[in-house]
Amino acid sequence: MEENPQKAQTCKNHPQRGARRTCFYCKEYICKECQVVFLNSVFCSVSCILKAVVSAASPLFRSKPRHKAARKRIRWPKIRVKPSRIYVDIAFLLLAVAILLTLRSLSTEVKLLRTAQQAASGRIIVEPAEHGEAAFALSESPDAMVMENAVQIVGEASDNIIISLLVNGDLREVTLPATGKFQFKDVMLRYGENEIIIRGTDKDGRTAILEKLNTTFGDPRLDYLARDITRGDMTQNKIALTFDGGAGNGAAAAILEMLAEKGLRCTMFLTGRFVKDNPDLVKRMLKEGHEIANHTMSHPHLTTFAINGLHNTMPDISRETVHLELLETNELYKKITGKSMAPYWRAPYGEHNLQIRRWASEIGYTQVGWTLGHGENMDTMDWVADTLSSRYKSPRQILQKILSFGSDSERAANGGIILMHLDTQRKKDQPYEIIPALIDSLQGRGYKFVTVSQLVKS
Repeated sequence: MEENPQKAQTCKNHPQRGARRTCFYCKEYICKECQVVFLNSVFCSVSCILKAVVSAASPLFRSKPRHKAARKRIRWPKIRVKPSRIYVDIAFLLLAVAILLTLRSLSTEVKLLRTAQQAASGRIIVEPAEHGEAAFALSESPDAMVMENAVQIVGEASDNIIISLLVNGDLREVTLPATGKFQFKDVMLRYGENEIIIRGTDKDGRTAILEKLNTTFGDPRLDYLARDITRGDMTQNKIALTFDGGAGNGAAAAILEMLAEKGLRCTMFLTGRFVKDNPDLVKRMLKEGHEIANHTMSHPHLTTFAINGLHNTMPDISRETVHLELLETNELYKKITGKSMAPYWRAPYGEHNLQIRRWASEIGYTQVGWTLGHGENMDTMDWVADTLSSRYKSPRQILQKILSFGSDSERAANGGIILMHLDTQRKKDQPYEIIPALIDSLQGRGYKFVTVSQLVKS
């Protein structure tokens, strides 16, 4: 167990996570989730525990070291080998190796011997750890979210039973009961469903599940953040004009000029690539009062929609992937502007589901789409350049599509979110040319243009 306060380190298994502690054996930095505690020491894996046990036991099999270097062995905490008990200690170490090898096969289910009847009928209690209630904070920076909650687990078992703790399939800690009781402190739970398993292992290395607990860690405020915003308050005549900035900037300068002439402030969803390639445009957007939100770093496909029409999470997309896509983009933006992005994101291609939105909400981001109606929507489809495509629309058709939205409803386009893009692949008939007419027409109907933040707050 080591700490390095001088330099920020990252976990060897999760490079995007910070780490303060190191593995007792290999000295690699590991995050809280990767820590396996054995005999009051922190390891990164069962493999390192085994290596440390073998290293600590090897001096017992030599009467004298051959050279000075052989004396430099790992000193195991709280283990003192006495010559008079050498065979007992060897037996204990070999038993520990056998136990740990058994624990590695988590799929093997063997009934515990009835000699461990007290353990089999053991009582397990899960209760909040001291100060374990998750604090919730949402500031301008999405880094301020608390993602995990800590609990402590208390139980009863025979002193000759090895107790192991697994959380969501990962071995977290191994302990021995003291006077018939055991305890695991500060067990970290992830957001959502959690499976906690307590296993017992007898002197012959046979294991059984003593208790299986399923619990959900969630916060209604996180669920609120995980919603999909497609429309604001339908009782208010407000509209948000939004733009996505992906790989190109073909129309960005012209669009900014038009918005400046109309005195309009909009919300821009930018990818990390756009931010990196267009720092001057990004600074201009901020200077002119536009709201800058997140559109991921690399604009990946997050679901299988393009393959099978379903929004199932892509196999290569994980919580870590989503976090990294959003956090890297925000970091690039902060380097250029000194500010954090607004706490909103738009999924590339409109591909998302509840799981993906929850992952984004864990770091403070809420998904913002565009307004959908009965057989109509406010997606301008301005990115379609192929005139032979059924989705292609001329500038006039795009303008008519947006202005006619909700024409058969009393609330019309109230709370609407319009989607356009900062790039264009068209050589003529540019969709962005409708922006002045669109603004004038909607304002003439009594609509007020606002940013996404203003739309949501209203």
